Amino acid sequence: MLLRILHDILLAFYFTAPVLAAMIDALRARKLKRGSPGAWLVGVVLAGVIVGTAITVLYAVAVGGRVRVGQAMLGSYFAIGMLLLLRGFDYLIQRLIAWSLRINQNPEKPSFGFRLRTLAGSLMRLVILFGVGLPYVMATVLTYRPKVDLRDDPQKQLGFAFVPVEFNATDGTKLSGWWLPAQNRSNSSRTVVICHGLASNKSNQLILARGFVPYGFNVLIFDFRAHGESGGQLTSFGDLERRDVLGAVHWVRENHHDEARHIYGAGASMGAAALIAAAADPSPDGQAIDAIAAYGTYDSVRAELSFVAEDRFVAPLRWVVERFGLDMASAQVGADLSHFSPATLVHALWPRPIMVIHGVDDQIIAFDRGRSLFDNAQQPKARMWIDRAGHNDIINDENVATRVREFFQNAHPVPVI
Repeated sequence: MLLRILHDILLAFYFTAPVLAAMIDALRARKLKRGSPGAWLVGVVLAGVIVGTAITVLYAVAVGGRVRVGQAMLGSYFAIGMLLLLRGFDYLIQRLIAWSLRINQNPEKPSFGFRLRTLAGSLMRLVILFGVGLPYVMATVLTYRPKVDLRDDPQKQLGFAFVPVEFNATDGTKLSGWWLPAQNRSNSSRTVVICHGLASNKSNQLILARGFVPYGFNVLIFDFRAHGESGGQLTSFGDLERRDVLGAVHWVRENHHDEARHIYGAGASMGAAALIAAAADPSPDGQAIDAIAAYGTYDSVRAELSFVAEDRFVAPLRWVVERFGLDMASAQVGADLSHFSPATLVHALWPRPIMVIHGVDDQIIAFDRGRSLFDNAQQPKARMWIDRAGHNDIINDENVATRVREFFQNAHPVPVI
């Protein structure tokens, strides 16, 4: 509940802060009789436009999409709000330090003690800004996702017939997907729901469908919230996305009853984490997922963050990111990411089978994370450890595609006594 409140407060601030800052600056300009905006506001706006546009462009390049002008503008507005929040926090810190150290006013002849307190205050300000500002900026950048236009579709990429579909996640978020009917078998009763990874979309991980559609499986592949053509701008690394998976399964069951007699899930990275969480849900839609293939995913968000922090940051930065990064990301999205653990949830899959696939040389999600997930899963379970394979190599591996298809063809729950 507290995280949801903090999330709502942050969103309200992002939407209102730029307008309020402009109004305050206009009143100040009128009082000082100046005819132009303050240099501080111009600096924040320019920095926000640069940051927001850069994030949008870089994301579009990374996922092979086209930049949306409206999304670049929205990203810039979001970045301006973020920078205003940091500036306001800095202002409060300066005032609090000045009051506590009695350095509110600069005397004509400052004493040695005053100079020493001023230096201590500057160091305190730097440490606080570093300890709070860095994980906050990281949390906002990692959880915010600009939208891009997709360049292709199943027909262009794989030669598969498809039908564009739209449906809602269980919390009402609008989702966009493609329904790919099975080839070589009419009215197939088997459907695979494909769940893409973080910072991806239904187009650039459509390759996962190649192992199913020509072999008698229907496929529903969709964009998670804050990705591709779906609604929302914030991602939660699989926690809230479980609602997207449940919405996808519900759509299949409602609209393709005959094809939904056997529903399987194939998820990559974040998509696999969301898929496991959805299958653990006690609802009819969650329990309708008969088997899961998890490509290169993590056992918990906190363990993955620790791996990233240790691999990419020096000791002081690592400590700050590990201690505060997830808490700030949780407030940003309104979900408790610190306790989101597919390794804990995977127990609820029993007696349904799961297959865990991981590249031994994965530099994004460490191999140990996948092995931990597998160790926590109960039988029936299977694994594929791919030597000399990175994070995305396992998605493109033909042998993996064949093994996963065979796993689904033979998947059945263990007998319950």
